[in-house]
Amino acid sequence: MDRQVRFSGFGGQGVILMGIVLARAAALYDRPVGEDGKVRRKTAIQTQSYGPSARGGHSKCDVKVSDEEMLYPFVEIPDYLVIMSQQAYAKYINERKPDTKVLIDPDLVFDRPKGDIYQIPATKAAETQIGTRIVANVVMLGAFRELSDMVSQESLEKALLESVPKPTHELNKSALRLGSKLAREAVENRSKN
Repeated sequence: MDRQVRFSGFGGQGVILMGIVLARAAALYDRPVGEDGKVRRKTAIQTQSYGPSARGGHSKCDVKVSDEEMLYPFVEIPDYLVIMSQQAYAKYINERKPDTKVLIDPDLVFDRPKGDIYQIPATKAAETQIGTRIVANVVMLGAFRELSDMVSQESLEKALLESVPKPTHELNKSALRLGSKLAREAVENRSKN
């Protein structure tokens, strides 16, 4: 089963890192056991693009994860669309199916689309609860993992810690946990409305 993800925002938010960590977690560490008792191996493909300016321009990272070999590397219509800026919203919101799950950072994305939407205040929560907005991408990644369950928490954390400097490991683990909590709160808020 193929699952397609698009992470989007502006340069400097760590959007590319989100995709790299997810693809690494899926391809290298996530080994679910099938109904037949055999360990399953996943395949992942990650592609990225960004605007002409490194910081402030648009940034996109696509990831495809499958239980089988993939012949086409590009995400066409994502199953999950993570949007961390208004600019990315304008560029990518129409590239989705009716059942695409959309995660937005409501403090940076001002429009509210219709559909399967989850508001994850990653930037504000990183700043107020962790003390720095630099890990907002990791907060959003933790929320995405909680909502998608594409990879295990353990494999995502292992891939993340291999991708960031060692002195930031505790900070990043806290950000992942905060993202999971925000996702559970978003689901709870949707069920109340």
